[in-house]
Amino acid sequence: MRIYAVSDLHTDYKANRLLLEGLSSSAHRHDTLLLAGDIADHLDSIEETLALLRAKFSQLFYMPGNHELGVRAVEYDSLEKLARVLEICDRLGVQTRPARAGELWVVPLYSWYDAEFDFDESGETEELEAWADFYFCRWPKTVESVFQYFLKLNASRIKSYDGAVITLSHFLPRRELLPETSRLRFKGLPKVSGSAGLERQIRELNSIAHVFGHSHINCDLLIDGVRYVQNALRYPLERRNAPFALKQVWPFASA
Repeated sequence: MRIYAVSDLHTDYKANRLLLEGLSSSAHRHDTLLLAGDIADHLDSIEETLALLRAKFSQLFYMPGNHELGVRAVEYDSLEKLARVLEICDRLGVQTRPARAGELWVVPLYSWYDAEFDFDESGETEELEAWADFYFCRWPKTVESVFQYFLKLNASRIKSYDGAVITLSHFLPRRELLPETSRLRFKGLPKVSGSAGLERQIRELNSIAHVFGHSHINCDLLIDGVRYVQNALRYPLERRNAPFALKQVWPFASA
């Protein structure tokens, strides 16, 4: 049994959807896929993509991203939309809770970004004026801190497991997983990319590997004993016709 990683599918783009449809229907029937969020904005696209991938893999683990939680022209808020996404997952047999994957445990972790993740304050605030989440994500008035709300959802998951653990989130747990701000095309990204609280939870779980997405900057890094992997499909224009493949994260292959 092998475990693969992917994120940021954005299957509301036809080119991305066709790439996933082209994945073998037989090569991965004994394998597990970890999907680190940002499938699409619309519930029907999310469900179609999850059903497509669930049919190709023995197990599919998934943690929604910010695109899934955008709400437009609907009466419900972002947390209600999250509940609808999780209902789809339960119906399709997609894992959003901790579960075994062969000899390992996969522990999906909720997260959101914290502006203090940009600890050196190098991110440029003025570039955030067009950040879609500020317009399309809508939170209940009872939620004072979004990133703290999501970290608290993980409380029951932070415990000892009888096997090695791989963790999964959409957002970044460490600032080192982003290039220096001067090298970023979108220089506001450090302020809307991750949470140090997520890293603390990963360490409490003694995770051997962490799969994430969001930044569209692929990496495979070993930091203080934990392997951090992002394998984003990205938008078609970002790929520039570069080949795409699933990333094997277990058994560990060379980075």
